[in-house]
Amino acid sequence: MSSVDEIAAALKNTLSEAAEWRFTVKSANSVDMGVDDSKLGGPYSPPRSSTEITGNVFVIWEDGRCSRGRIDSGILNRLPREMELWRSLAYRDDDAAYIWEVEAPTDVELRDCSVALMVQGDSTPILEAVHEIGEAARDSGSMVVDSRVSCSCGETIVATSKGLWAAYSETSAMCYWYLDKTLGDRRHGRTRETWHNIKQSVERTARIVDAARLPASLGSGRMPVIISPGVMDSFIGHYIASNLSGENVAEGRSRFEVDQFHSGERVLRDDMQVILDTAVPMGPGSYPCTVEGVPSGRTDLVQDGRLVTPILNLKYARRCSMQPTSLPQRGLSPGYAGMLLRTEKMETAESLVEECQNALLVCGVLGMHTQDPVTGNFSLAVPEAVVVKDGELLGSTKAVISGNFFDALDSSRTRFGLDDDHPNPWMEFLCHVKVG
Repeated sequence: MSSVDEIAAALKNTLSEAAEWRFTVKSANSVDMGVDDSKLGGPYSPPRSSTEITGNVFVIWEDGRCSRGRIDSGILNRLPREMELWRSLAYRDDDAAYIWEVEAPTDVELRDCSVALMVQGDSTPILEAVHEIGEAARDSGSMVVDSRVSCSCGETIVATSKGLWAAYSETSAMCYWYLDKTLGDRRHGRTRETWHNIKQSVERTARIVDAARLPASLGSGRMPVIISPGVMDSFIGHYIASNLSGENVAEGRSRFEVDQFHSGERVLRDDMQVILDTAVPMGPGSYPCTVEGVPSGRTDLVQDGRLVTPILNLKYARRCSMQPTSLPQRGLSPGYAGMLLRTEKMETAESLVEECQNALLVCGVLGMHTQDPVTGNFSLAVPEAVVVKDGELLGSTKAVISGNFFDALDSSRTRFGLDDDHPNPWMEFLCHVKVG
């Protein structure tokens, strides 16, 4: 297999025929192990090791038209033919047809040597993490465990015809568990610390699963609902990220218009921040620069409840007459991808539950993809909602929760609580609950 350096050098030489260009080449060596139905290496989680090269290329030809292409491990064998194909598929997009001037990539630490050693040599710690998840689940009373632990290391090169050549190494680590086919959780990181204190995290999931085994009664009506960070990430992705997308703003598919960002209009509670930070050392969503060459860093999308900027790549930055921003890391949920929701007062996750006299704990919903992100309205099925009374988890019930997410974010009644395992918070807010 060709190396990232070989592919990048060949691309730079071949693309010199075009007017301007940029490309990204990325390698990933991965190892993962898992458990299916409490059996190590089941049909869906066999131990495996893999190597992959991926990437993309953007070309601007002499006539101003653009082409996009994909890169894989076999690109060197067909590069001349690919160039012909890319040219034949060229299209006109004047807003996208430019290359960002060279800026120094952000110096951010992304590689943990201990994770690289697991991938390249001794994978015992991965197996130990799988065992620790299973042991914690069984000790907590779970009868069926599904889990996966994986890590990877790789090299990335981002280059442009303007002279950018950003080469960096990175590692990643992930673990996931799902107990009794009911509830699961996950962690993403770049270091071996991703698996630190994993027993406590599995035990927390198991306590909720254990409470859900018994039926509990609850009347319908307007009441507090507590959503887990996983559900919170779904809400943030569907309602906040969608409406802050530069493409949606520029194309009129967002609840916000460009002028509202220029004027800093208030859209959320005035103690609320929405942050995009892609330069956190060892952050799973961090990187030195985007594939377009824009340096990573922190961007305030909403500050003190007021709009600051959409999430903008080069094309939509030009459309909106604003500066480009860093972009959330693809393939990760909003929190792990670098998009965080914060308020001036963040409580603990435990306090949200302990102080509830009569509430519903929601750790999973159905139907998010069918909701209208622009209005903020939602009506979501909760197959196993946990009834909370006087801070105790009493049992589960089927329910439908409905309301408006933006109204909840703007309410002084809404509370948020952080834990050590998740980048985005738990959220307690009032909405309508229909039981049964």
